[in-house]
Amino acid sequence: MYAHSFSPGTAGLRRTCVLGLTVLSTLAATWELLRLLSTRGLTAPELAMTVLFTLCFAWISLSCWAAIAGFLQLVLGGRLPGLKWPDAGEEAAPLKRRTAVVMPIHNEDPSAVFANVQATYESVAATGHLESFDFYVLSDSTRAEAWVAEELAWAELCRRVGGQGRIFYRRRSDNTGKKAGNLADFCERWGRRYDFMVVLDADSLMSGDTLVRMARLMELNPRVGILQAPPQLVGRSTLFARLQQFAGRVYGPIVAAGAAAWQLGESNYWGHNAILRVAAFTEHCGLPVLPGQQPFGGHILSHDFVEAALMRRAGYTVWLVPELGGSYEQPPPHLLAYAQRDRRWCQGNLQHLRLVLAGGLHPFSRGHFLMGVMSYVASPLWLLFLCVGLVAALHDRFLEPEYFPAHRTLFPVWPTFDSEGALRLMAVSLFMLLLPKALGLALVLGQREQATLMGGRLRLVLSALAESVLSTLLAPVMMLFQSHFVFGTLLGYRVSWTSQQRDDEDLPWAEAARRHAVHTAVGGVLAIVALTVFPGLLPWLSPVVAGLLLSIPLSVWTARASLGTWAAKRGLFLIPEESAPPPVVARAHELAGRELEPVGDGLERVLEDPRAHALHLALLASSPGASVTPLTLASARRKLMERRPEQLSAQEKLAVLLDAETLEEARRPSLSP
Repeated sequence: MYAHSFSPGTAGLRRTCVLGLTVLSTLAATWELLRLLSTRGLTAPELAMTVLFTLCFAWISLSCWAAIAGFLQLVLGGRLPGLKWPDAGEEAAPLKRRTAVVMPIHNEDPSAVFANVQATYESVAATGHLESFDFYVLSDSTRAEAWVAEELAWAELCRRVGGQGRIFYRRRSDNTGKKAGNLADFCERWGRRYDFMVVLDADSLMSGDTLVRMARLMELNPRVGILQAPPQLVGRSTLFARLQQFAGRVYGPIVAAGAAAWQLGESNYWGHNAILRVAAFTEHCGLPVLPGQQPFGGHILSHDFVEAALMRRAGYTVWLVPELGGSYEQPPPHLLAYAQRDRRWCQGNLQHLRLVLAGGLHPFSRGHFLMGVMSYVASPLWLLFLCVGLVAALHDRFLEPEYFPAHRTLFPVWPTFDSEGALRLMAVSLFMLLLPKALGLALVLGQREQATLMGGRLRLVLSALAESVLSTLLAPVMMLFQSHFVFGTLLGYRVSWTSQQRDDEDLPWAEAARRHAVHTAVGGVLAIVALTVFPGLLPWLSPVVAGLLLSIPLSVWTARASLGTWAAKRGLFLIPEESAPPPVVARAHELAGRELEPVGDGLERVLEDPRAHALHLALLASSPGASVTPLTLASARRKLMERRPEQLSAQEKLAVLLDAETLEEARRPSLSP
């Protein structure tokens, strides 16, 4: 039995509207396609086209109707039914429960990480509720340089803000379970100290007011297990990043509001910028290790969907709360970095196919698994639809029409294709694709202050048009990337867990040519086949062909910060968080500009810098139990004793950094060169 803190009637009505209209729209579009294709009798390729079209259109239709629900929610105002919000007296009262703000990191830039931690910490302090929060940086870094740099940055942060006893740093030597394992280790070691846990990513940033509001909502709603604050993309300057930031700011609010409006307490968790009830999370959200090998077995990569499903199975609700605000993260700087991140997410989401039928899950949790799968499978379905469409056109070209059917007729039957009907169906599909963008743009245009901060209404419209054109051209490239990821996962390829590229950096032409050579070739072949089979097809395929043929220059140009800056100076792709930055965003940007002292060699720094040495040993002592491979440590010790530190491998350096005795011995004067 599932516990609800909201009216089943209200939830049922909202869901019936969104899902019912999705089904009706899909049936109507499929019926129209069948009518168009049946003029000469349905062929096998046309039947396959119909199936693929139905699946793709259903996905588009669901997104469209959910966006309409979000638009109505935002226009009509009011909060979602089911959550108890604080009144004026409760808002002014001190928090009664304790919250840990945790940031798992993995080989990240310490300057950016600790700038965000400090900005968030100072923002919480400004609310007057700092005594209810502790901060943890949970490192899974595997490079000695990153490890030592993190320690020094943490110590410097504590010194600057007086954060001793409130800001903590811990590095795991065993990275089992990746991020999910990192959080599980935190809950096992320190979870009993806290009622709630706010999970951040390495590029996350949250305002103190938002954190306090989230903690207060958790206090007032004891059956809520997870509250998700949708993050706004900020902080990057490349043209590609600006496109994402602009789209997220204009279209994102109605998408988030739509998801919240019909999912209510059966919403999803995105893995970061959310608050969780620690006891419930620890007791009910332990992740299974799936049987078999990767890509479908082993540790679960996309842990967030699964944790939300387990929380819901335990009787707690999961909420997406767009009105919280004050939640930020950074976008990838260019298309290839975006695709690299997508590859891991793709494998993680496809893993969820093994969990769809798991016992006791709420139907909405199963739906979230399937929607996560569909977000990637939609690309190969679209690709197959294009390929089958070409086969169907080729089939029709060489198939002799049946002028005299089996039943008697006085005159031949001349099959005709309803071109007006085809254009109508295409227009409806494009309308449903573009309507969410139009609704988001209309909302912003209706808010004079917001529109002014985004360059004014004219530039806002120009930015939306330019973003739509560029995203249309980039979509076929992502279609091929994601199709490759899906088919690769099905064939058994596995992904490696690496840190994401976060800094603005120009993309070399050679790298773009290497990564997009296949895309360009596919675009050329597609154009030639279309012209050969039926020249009238080429205009219909022109957005796909153009995007693929231009994939190399598009990838290079959109990766340039200079073009992004050029656009911003002309008022294009601006967001309010850039024109009038919230205090926490401005502070994080200021702090990130401070250069930390670089750590070229982690072990060398610990051996030669007394402050780094003392700090490292103190942190080792506070985190006992780190395992060291004896053979690796013995080899490292021998090289150190023989004064050959330059011959140490990366693993040997890590082994030395994990062994306090060796570190003490290596600093003795007798061993100095």
